Amino acid sequence: MPNDRPVILMAALLTSGCFATDALAKECRATRSAYDRIETGMSMARVRTIFGCEGRQVTHMTIGATHRATYSWRGAGRYGANVTLTFRNGHLTRKAQLGL
Repeated sequence: MPNDRPVILMAALLTSGCFATDALAKECRATRSAYDRIETGMSMARVRTIFGCEGRQVTHMTIGATHRATYSWRGAGRYGANVTLTFRNGHLTRKAQLGL
């Protein structure tokens, strides 16, 4: 069954967590200094650049032309440290942190 080899190899890679993006996502932590640089009105792209990674979308809602979304990042600090940011139409409207 030589045709099964690529499928078996891909399954092994997926289950082992050998992908670089997975390793980077685990290491990405929001810091207090990065949080302090985040300002209301910033674009989501700018925030991602400051934190150095994608956030995890927690909520999203679209009403008419208005799109709202909340994202969170794990924090570098005590256990449970995190950052929560709210965006409207791609721009920061509210920020909060715990334990950074």
